[in-house]
Amino acid sequence: MPRKYLILLVSLLILVPVLLLAACKGAAGPQGSAGSPGPQGAAGPQGSAGPPGPQGPAGSIGPAGAQGPAGPPGPAATVAPPTAPPAPVVIDLGAAQTAQPGGSVTIAAKIAINDKSTQQAIRWTQTAGPKATLSGDTTDTLKVTLADAKTYRAELIKGLKLEDKFMVQPINPHALSGAEVATFEVAVTTSSGTYKKTVNVTATMPYEITTGLANVPQGVTVLLTGKAQASYDWAVTAPSASKATLSDAADRNPSFIPDVAGKYTLAEKKSGATFDVYAGTWVGAISGLNDKGRPVSAACTVCHNNTIAPDKFTAWKETGHAEIFTNNLNTSATYGEGCFTCHSVGFDKTVANGGFDDASDYAAFLNGGLLGKPNPKNYATMLQKFPKAAGLANIQCETCHGPNNSAAAHPGDNVPASARVSLAADVCGSCHGEPPRHGRFQQWEESKHAGTDTTPARGLTSASCARCHTGQGFLAWLKQGDLTKQLQGAKKADGTTANATAAELGTLYGITADKVQPITCAVCHDPHDVGTTTGEPTEATRATSARVRVMEVTALLPAGFQAKDVGKGALCITCHNTRNAIHGDDIAITSYSAPHTAAQGDVLMGQNAFFVERGARSPHASLVDTCVTCHMEASPPPAEFSYNLSGTNHSFEASTTICGTCHSSLFNGKAFQSGIADKEHELGEAMGAYLLKKAPAEFYVKDYTPHVSNNISVDTLSDALLIKKDQIASAFPEEPHGQQGFLIKLKAPVNVTYTPATGQTWTKHTVSMSELEVRLGDITTDGKTTAVFAYTDPLVKAGWNFFLIEGDGSKGVHNPAFSAEVLDATIKALK
Repeated sequence: MPRKYLILLVSLLILVPVLLLAACKGAAGPQGSAGSPGPQGAAGPQGSAGPPGPQGPAGSIGPAGAQGPAGPPGPAATVAPPTAPPAPVVIDLGAAQTAQPGGSVTIAAKIAINDKSTQQAIRWTQTAGPKATLSGDTTDTLKVTLADAKTYRAELIKGLKLEDKFMVQPINPHALSGAEVATFEVAVTTSSGTYKKTVNVTATMPYEITTGLANVPQGVTVLLTGKAQASYDWAVTAPSASKATLSDAADRNPSFIPDVAGKYTLAEKKSGATFDVYAGTWVGAISGLNDKGRPVSAACTVCHNNTIAPDKFTAWKETGHAEIFTNNLNTSATYGEGCFTCHSVGFDKTVANGGFDDASDYAAFLNGGLLGKPNPKNYATMLQKFPKAAGLANIQCETCHGPNNSAAAHPGDNVPASARVSLAADVCGSCHGEPPRHGRFQQWEESKHAGTDTTPARGLTSASCARCHTGQGFLAWLKQGDLTKQLQGAKKADGTTANATAAELGTLYGITADKVQPITCAVCHDPHDVGTTTGEPTEATRATSARVRVMEVTALLPAGFQAKDVGKGALCITCHNTRNAIHGDDIAITSYSAPHTAAQGDVLMGQNAFFVERGARSPHASLVDTCVTCHMEASPPPAEFSYNLSGTNHSFEASTTICGTCHSSLFNGKAFQSGIADKEHELGEAMGAYLLKKAPAEFYVKDYTPHVSNNISVDTLSDALLIKKDQIASAFPEEPHGQQGFLIKLKAPVNVTYTPATGQTWTKHTVSMSELEVRLGDITTDGKTTAVFAYTDPLVKAGWNFFLIEGDGSKGVHNPAFSAEVLDATIKALK
């Protein structure tokens, strides 16, 4: 029998008797005594858990568990910065000092040697400023005797740009501070090396910042300037109560102090020139604030309401000029007197003439608990508690136009408006000429817009040039409305006009050698509508940033198109276009004219090219302010005239390094320009080859090269000259006097004769030349009018395209695809 069945049988034999005994059980009897315990049986099954018992004693510590995840970082521990080791040699020269010109100061050098080296030598030198006299320059104590007053005055004048006019000389902060400061350096040599330190000494000069207006504050030195001439003899006729006298009357730049209010007449006897200067005291205009927190003037707006006099106040009160003091007083913890010269009317603590610092409650204002404690209600509180000072705060009418308590305050028949109104950039430069914080005036001086040397030559005699090359002409042109016309002269009897003559430019527009202005601040910006913020605009401030006179859309331009949706660039494009009417393959050519050199607007908008479709607008034309975005906002200003490269760039020079701002950081703007420049050169060579291939074996030319003969400048056409084609070494496109042409280089010199026209003072002469500047229309078969290349010749279209892309000046950046297409198509057309 298997073992498992044997076990089962035994279990049954044991179980059955037990069951039988249970079934036969009777009534219970009395309990017997307990028997001795039997052997322990096997454990039964586990019962359910009972309720928890009381906590037992703590068990022993088990082994460490696995490391949990890192928790959040705790606060940074305070670590003391490492102590810098002392400099090997420390030099202390004390604070900067001041002195009168010709005066003396002593500078002591305290030298601490920390590296256990030994002092071997000490040497002082002057590194900047008018040359001073030094004594003790090899000791630790230097005595400095400053240069005399005349030397300091010469240093000031050297820093100013003198115009060839008789006028009040403007003085900007940069030039004045640069002339006043002399810098001295000490070099201490020890056995471990040479160590240097500098200190400044400022001369107290008798000059202040001035605008150049003929309406001046009483008590402030007026510096004058005259036309360049061999010698001078100045005199001043002053009001009867005045004791004013001229200093340096035999110099080009004398000066005087107007000591009483009134008219001072200046005369330079050798030239016969005279002009008037009006002196007065400051008044101030602000009498309160309106419900929007903008200034109110009870006195000015009585008349300046567009009924009695033009209302300039309404626009001005919305500008940043009207709130610069207000905002700083309300928000700045560091605002103080160092800012008041430009942020208030007439602040000058050296003289009492009614300015901000002369207000009867000015001292109380300084001690009134408002300065240095920002609060949005500070200026309102100032108006309430210190109304006299508050009335002279912010940049007001007098800041730009001179004192209102003056004979020139309201020009009439005897006082010209020019005494207190000027387009000159110097008016703005009196404040915006303080590098590095406010150096826009110096930035502008570096630009071509400031080109006073070229403006008169281009603008004084031409109604076409004057509209963009003179400030007065541009503003008159905008007011004229029809920009397709040149500046117009006086109306004729039938109501029509013609282009202004040179005389009319002077009589109608004030464009004369003595009055002409270049493209200044007020030409681009209306000073009464400058917006409320300056600097590089953000998306939030763009709507209120400094406005310009033409925005978003141009009028129909002389180049025959409009530029639309171009933001502030509309102002730039108004002048920066080809100005020679619309051009294209569908329009007949009637001249050999080249496009006007400033072709940037045409290229940006894809206009006025042959062999391509018109209107291929550049992606760069979709930037919010087009020209302004790259040339003024993205490109940093000159470092020496800006604080940490901040603010807009008024040198207008764009940098190719900014391309990576929008494109890949690996994009090389200069490399791109090189590619377009190579195409330009290829087209120029193709044009020269075309000319030499198509021209006859010999032909006539007239040279137009400017030159000097007997100390007289000659800039006119030569007599006709017959040349043989095999005499020519090369020909490359050139633009003589706005016409398409070529620079023709000869294998050997030829004699070129120039004959004066009627009225010209130079004499007939002959010059040996190996290079000729020749207009395309002056390449003839008869030396007169039979041109070798007709208007319909492809070379004429090619020439226009060449000068269009060259005149743009961006080497393709303004409109990359269009520029490349124009050059490629033109090269192809000449083959």
